[in-house]
Amino acid sequence: MKRIIMATNNKGKIAELKKYIKGYEILSQMEAGISDLDVDESGNTFEENAIIKANSIKNYIKDDSYIIAEDSGICIDALGGYPGVKTKRAAVEELKKDVTDVERNSFILEKMKDNTNRKVVWQTVIALIEKNGKLTTFLGEIEGKIPDKAIGENGFGFDPIFYIEDEKKTLAQMSIKEKEKYSARKIAVDKLTKYLSNI
Repeated sequence: MKRIIMATNNKGKIAELKKYIKGYEILSQMEAGISDLDVDESGNTFEENAIIKANSIKNYIKDDSYIIAEDSGICIDALGGYPGVKTKRAAVEELKKDVTDVERNSFILEKMKDNTNRKVVWQTVIALIEKNGKLTTFLGEIEGKIPDKAIGENGFGFDPIFYIEDEKKTLAQMSIKEKEKYSARKIAVDKLTKYLSNI
């Protein structure tokens, strides 16, 4: 069976890939015998960072496994695309402490308090490196608005502050089934799955 090694040890991400991608053995980097790597995510775009992470794993793999990695985050129009590639660390860097999801969302809401332009885009980019070294990337994105306050109890991360106008709900107010329709990651995974089915 063909193998896919994903540049993560996140069990949830591995489980999700296994749900959508059939016909492949899907392994975390740890399951592939690669310990945690200190990867310098120095790219200026999600695509660049996904490629950096994929290449960091490829350097350790000598067989014909496929390698995938992803990077994602939110880009707020009124803030010039901020936090962008710094999505995970912007609040930590500015507040100079580790933060919870609630604190991270409060940090974003505070930055947006005087802005009437609430547009936000959530992007996920998946990078695939094939056994012959061919590199392909897959983009998933959804548009929404930043509400005035966090709303909803479902989900995690930015879900309570990502409002979908068509549904009149934040992602944190949606069921798992509803939210699948508005998952940038799911859109990117679907594109990857379609590509793999044609290899």
